[in-house]
Amino acid sequence: MIDYDDVRLVAAIAARGGVRGAQARLGTHVATIYRQLRALEQRTGGALFERVGDTLVPTGRAEPFLDAAEELRDRLAEVERRVAAQDDRLVGPLHVTTADTLLDIAASCLKAFNSAHPGIALSLEVNNSFADLGRREADVAIRPTLTPPETLVGRRVARFSYAVYASALAVPGDWIGFGATLAALPAAQWLKANVVDEEIKVRVNSLTAAASAAEAGWGQALLPDYLGTARRLSRVGEEIDALASELWVLYHPDLKGNPRVRAFSDFSAKWLRARLNAAAAPA
Repeated sequence: MIDYDDVRLVAAIAARGGVRGAQARLGTHVATIYRQLRALEQRTGGALFERVGDTLVPTGRAEPFLDAAEELRDRLAEVERRVAAQDDRLVGPLHVTTADTLLDIAASCLKAFNSAHPGIALSLEVNNSFADLGRREADVAIRPTLTPPETLVGRRVARFSYAVYASALAVPGDWIGFGATLAALPAAQWLKANVVDEEIKVRVNSLTAAASAAEAGWGQALLPDYLGTARRLSRVGEEIDALASELWVLYHPDLKGNPRVRAFSDFSAKWLRARLNAAAAPA
């Protein structure tokens, strides 16, 4: 009979690519894991893994175990969300995630929220891809996007646009470009259409890096206005409305009744809206 420990064993080895890597997750001696794996393979009638170089790769026989592990993680995440939704205390942990371009603003927002709600233990993660809020990788996401995931709910905080920014050190005509990892970014597409390669003096892999390069005098950078105005940079020309986007505060609908999530989403939406509107106002 297959049980939970068997599923956990196969999932841990697959996730870590070997028995030794699975040791930390399982909290079991390596020899014990090997013995359990051999016994499970005997019970199921064949090899669950094959060795490719130094890595153990799951065979087709392991797929039902991995499917079960995935379903179990989803089910446990649902249980965790439902339990969290019934937690009516305005104390306890709250995990927030945001993009690197918003780090300074988000950190200030969390500090202001902490002053109002010192009983909530905050953590902040910087990640440029959407965290899986369904699996509680975070409770709340502060994200720049025009298309929030349909699985999340939340508040549209503000609209923002892009513009060209440069420091006094920049040589006219020099530009900061984006690397291949940002090729799909609308700002990267705009640069490709409007700036020739010869004018690109350096390429970077994040908007935050572009802002830092602009401050260092590498050239002009195309930045969201909330990032450009926060640096020692001057705007060159008008906003580029075609690149306009939105800032959202998002969370999983199962957590709508959680008081910590509700308090933070209410507070952060108002705080961030005021901050971004102030940054966008003409000097």
